[in-house]
Amino acid sequence: MKSTRSKRRRTRNKSSSLAISEVRGQLLAWYGLHGRRLPWRERVDPYRVLVSEMMLQQTQAERVVPKFEAFLERFPTAGSLASSAVAEVVRLWQGLGYNRRAVRLHAIARAVVERHGGEIPRETGALLALPGIGRYTAAALRAFAFNADAAPLDTNIRRVIHRLAFGLEHPPRAGAAALERVASELVAPGRGREWNSALMDLGATVCTARAPKCLVCPLRDYCAAAPIDPLELQAAAKAHAPARGPQARLKFVETTRYARGRIVEHLRGLPHGAGASVAQLADLLGRPDVSALVAGLERDGLAAVEGECVRLP
Repeated sequence: MKSTRSKRRRTRNKSSSLAISEVRGQLLAWYGLHGRRLPWRERVDPYRVLVSEMMLQQTQAERVVPKFEAFLERFPTAGSLASSAVAEVVRLWQGLGYNRRAVRLHAIARAVVERHGGEIPRETGALLALPGIGRYTAAALRAFAFNADAAPLDTNIRRVIHRLAFGLEHPPRAGAAALERVASELVAPGRGREWNSALMDLGATVCTARAPKCLVCPLRDYCAAAPIDPLELQAAAKAHAPARGPQARLKFVETTRYARGRIVEHLRGLPHGAGASVAQLADLLGRPDVSALVAGLERDGLAAVEGECVRLP
């Protein structure tokens, strides 16, 4: 027990290069045995990584894999994507949800072709200058596409880093800056792709949000939160849950997101170039706010409106 506590103290104090080295070694060894086989990892290409990152935002990897393969078959390069119609991209996005990501990916591809000759840039500044790319996506592209020593903080990595260095995340004991600092210090030099993939897989399969498997975690001896009691975790999460907004208090079928998705799905099912009237969409949804929903979809690049006719852009 004394040895385990000593290891934990060294990990919390990031000045200890020995603890960081041990954490890196344990996690990378675990990843070598248990890492997930995913198509964007098996054949690494910056454009493929970009597509995967856009698809993986708020969508589980298992759902993304078949859509990823179909998307790359139709749009194998940034140039082929950039030269397509937005409507075609939105149609192929079916089943992934959050359709604005399809419009954003199309805009990024066009910018990459116009500014960089179709090659994804590797510098942070150039990545951030692309439409729809923020700090996380830029760091993820640098790590996964170019193997840079970057520290992208997605939901899984943020949770793992918080528990490892600061303890249970309910309530949060560290802000974004502190988590980013620790994550950056932990990146295995020259192995950014492998290291961040390992962190993501650990968060997705072992250090999960609701039922962490501490007994089989390779970092349990260094973790400030371990061992975590799932019942205590659930109680803490409930006690410190953020206030729910008006949409969150509705049934999903009553939400704006659901209604927008129904409209896009209906437009997808129409012949290419065809549209539906606002009145037809109102009958479909049985809601009085269809005009406002259509206006929002038009602003987001997901619909084109000509008079009373609404179609994919």
